[in-house]
Amino acid sequence: MRSLLFFLLVLSFVACRQNGPDPRIAEALEAARQELAPDRRVVWWQLDVRQQGKTVTLRGETSHPEAARLLTQKLEAAGYRVQDSLRLLPDSSVNGKVFGLVNLSVCNIRSRPKHSAELATQALLGTPLRVYKRQGDWWLVQTPDDYFGWLDADGFTPLTPEAFRQWQRADRIVCVADYDYAYARPDRASAKISDLAAGNILALRGTSEGWAQVAFPDGREGFVPPGSWLPFGKWLATRNPTPENILATARELMGRPYLWGGTSPRAMDCSGFTKTVFFLNGLVLARDASQQVHTGLPVQGDTSTWAGFQPADLLFFGRPATDSLPERIWHVAIHTGAGRLIHAAGRVREESLNPADPDFNAERRRTFVRARRILGSEGRNGIQRVADMALYTGEKGEMQ
Repeated sequence: MRSLLFFLLVLSFVACRQNGPDPRIAEALEAARQELAPDRRVVWWQLDVRQQGKTVTLRGETSHPEAARLLTQKLEAAGYRVQDSLRLLPDSSVNGKVFGLVNLSVCNIRSRPKHSAELATQALLGTPLRVYKRQGDWWLVQTPDDYFGWLDADGFTPLTPEAFRQWQRADRIVCVADYDYAYARPDRASAKISDLAAGNILALRGTSEGWAQVAFPDGREGFVPPGSWLPFGKWLATRNPTPENILATARELMGRPYLWGGTSPRAMDCSGFTKTVFFLNGLVLARDASQQVHTGLPVQGDTSTWAGFQPADLLFFGRPATDSLPERIWHVAIHTGAGRLIHAAGRVREESLNPADPDFNAERRRTFVRARRILGSEGRNGIQRVADMALYTGEKGEMQ
């Protein structure tokens, strides 16, 4: 479950009018937000709006380049003069280092710039990031699935665009072992440089007797054992997200602990589990269950027989929409076939939505809302191939 929006729309009104701020201002601002940032998790949008008579001053910051123009347009249409002091990110605090690469096998990304803040998401070693601003030892970053959060300085290496392109052009490897280490020498008895997890990406410096000599984004070097890695290009070319492969990957994670905010093979929340499974098969899903439910294609099926549902479909749980309340999705699972599912709930486990089965989960059956088919939507309908993403491959021309 992922539902907390940690980068909220901040509308702070300071008014010199006797009766407070004109509600037309709030209406204009909300209309602009709905157009540019309907999902506040993937667009940074913090505004401080000050009104004095018929003049409105826009302050704050956003990651959206069209924000100031559209806000001004809508406020002027409502009869106000606009003074634009809105700051567009990235700002000067990053000193031109607008990209970054994760340094740790699994890196924690927080909802606010402090270690005690909620774990919002995670990123794997070598994951490319966009960098927007710095606040002390914390950096505001955006992951390849567009999720925003705060990362401490030890968790990643910030890079200029040219340094980032050099990394993209370099030979790289992907760790395919569930768990391993990078060693100081090509010898498992040598000192460990870092632990590794499936999906980690490292620069390749050379090979010897099956060992890969690698470099980390922060400059550390080590050796990855034979059988634990593939060249990045070969890894991309061999990703084959069939239902069989999706389910095989999912079952490899059986018993892993649930972790709110987790998106790695070590521990994960429900949508982090689905993300991890599909990423290891070459696909990038949206971060949260409430986002994933809007991707792929709708599934029409009969929940009494489970006809029409296919293995590897995503099953979503929550509260259906009513006349007075919107739909709310709070859980996601992978359908394994015939009304059975695998999901992260306490731990990664398999259960059934069929009352006759011994592992029947009545609560999941009661809260089932709908399903989406991810396979068949590769490259469209909100489903991205790693091989098509410029952040990872650098093969699509200038990075947008």
